[in-house]
Amino acid sequence: MQQRLNTKAMKIDKAARAAGQNNPVGIVAAPENRALRVYWHGTVPDSMRRHLSSRAGDAPVQVLPARYSATALYTAVRKLAASGATSMAVPRPDGSGIAVRWAPGTSRHHRTIDGIPVSLARGANPHGAKDIPLTGRCADGAPYCREDDTPPYYAGARLSGCTVGWPLRLANNAPALLTAGHCGASGETAYDGGGDMMGGYGNHSVGSDHATIGATGGGRMWDGNWQNSTFTKPIEGWTTPFVGNHLCTSGSRSGALCGFTITYVYTPPGPGPGPFAYASESTATYGPGQGDSGGPVFSLTDSNRVIAQGTVTSGSTDAFVPCRGQNWEGRKCSWFFRFDSVDHALNNGFSPIIGARLVTG
Repeated sequence: MQQRLNTKAMKIDKAARAAGQNNPVGIVAAPENRALRVYWHGTVPDSMRRHLSSRAGDAPVQVLPARYSATALYTAVRKLAASGATSMAVPRPDGSGIAVRWAPGTSRHHRTIDGIPVSLARGANPHGAKDIPLTGRCADGAPYCREDDTPPYYAGARLSGCTVGWPLRLANNAPALLTAGHCGASGETAYDGGGDMMGGYGNHSVGSDHATIGATGGGRMWDGNWQNSTFTKPIEGWTTPFVGNHLCTSGSRSGALCGFTITYVYTPPGPGPGPFAYASESTATYGPGQGDSGGPVFSLTDSNRVIAQGTVTSGSTDAFVPCRGQNWEGRKCSWFFRFDSVDHALNNGFSPIIGARLVTG
């Protein structure tokens, strides 16, 4: 159901952008709703009505009113960000206001900005991960595994300090691995979990936490435990993330974790930085952590094939939970985390790898 919702949502979003619409304000693609909820500000023009209708085979669509326009919401977000008072500011998906997390030490908390309600969001203070130990070698003696992979590298394999994201072919057909931009500076060399040289970091994106490693990837993803030489899944394709989507992560230190839901998506109108999204685990008891940065954020098809959604960026400092998987003293994990969209990396005009394609299996 989720992939049907996302497919319809992507069609609506594409049609609206092509028509120059400053809508929809938000889209919620939660499988439990059994319908796509599209929040629209103002009157829906005749040119968009057919795109918002449900044709045979489409997911059902509910068009609901958004109180504020996308322009007003993103103007308010930019003002909050410029004030330095927030560590997160995003439009609520129904267009009713702004969700924020106040920066530490902020003495004055806005209740409104430009007349738009501002209210607290649970856990949203991103922080990155550094100084992650390598272990090397496969626990079961296998020639390759998640913790010490070999080319072609699978998504979810261990990096020095981070996790391999998605395997790509760039526009010139050169192989590359997508990961988090904070994992290594341009020109630095990436090493796998066994300490073997992989390739150089490059193609750092403006406005998102993405970079590539010049190494060959295969069309599969490591699943299951962080110590694992046998459990992988084929990569089917990618999708745009939408609020309400159910997700999993596959970090090289935490292993595969599921049960996450997208709570906010930040997608400014027009070309430029973003989008990125925030996801949370409803019981607030587990989540990705240090060493998982750059790793896959994904959903699954009905046949258990992997749909790429993004790469892990950071966790919230006020949402720490005990870590799962590999642990060491001081390791931090969070039930609320940010991830950056694969869609942005492949298709946004500000992305240095626009035109790249995902390697599938």
